[in-house]
Amino acid sequence: MTKVTKKMITSFARFKSEWEKEAGTPENSIMYYLIAALNIEKDPELAETMMTVVVSKKDCYEDAKSPSGLKLGRNAKYFVGQFKQNKNIARSYVGGTPQNGYKYSNDNLVMTVTKSQEHGKGLKIFIDSGGKDMDTPVQLQKNNNGQWKLTEYSSICTGVRKTVEEEGDF
Repeated sequence: MTKVTKKMITSFARFKSEWEKEAGTPENSIMYYLIAALNIEKDPELAETMMTVVVSKKDCYEDAKSPSGLKLGRNAKYFVGQFKQNKNIARSYVGGTPQNGYKYSNDNLVMTVTKSQEHGKGLKIFIDSGGKDMDTPVQLQKNNNGQWKLTEYSSICTGVRKTVEEEGDF
C-alpha cells in the first residue's frame, strides 16, 4: 500500500507546472486528476482544463481558447457531470468518508494506492475510496515525454455511500 500526499491546487499554471515535474510517477497523475475533480465544486471550467493535462489526448479535442490548448471530449466531460452531481465522489479518494461527512483537508490530500499491476502497454492501479466497498481501478500509459496519462478512469466517478447523516434522514 502506498500513500500519495499533496496540497490542493486552484491555479491552472501551478497545476500544470507541478504535474509536469511529477508526471513520471503514475500515482501522481491519478492524484492530479483527483485535484482537478475537487476543483469542480468551485470552478468547473478550471477543473476541466486541469483534466485535459492529465488524461490522454484521445479523450480531448483541440481548442485554441483553452489554456491547455485542449477541451475534454464528450466521454471525459460526462465524468465531470458525475462529479458535479455528487461532490462526495472526488472527496472519497482524499480522506472523505460517510462517517466524517466526506470532509477532507486542502493541506493534506491523501490518496491510498492498494495495488498496481502491468496492463497492456501501461499500468492498472487500484486506489482506495472511503465511500466504496471495492478499490477503484485506473489505467495509465506513459506518453513519448515519459509522462503518465490516464487512459481509463471511468470507475473513479461512480457513486459512493451516503453520509451517516443522509442515511438517517428517512
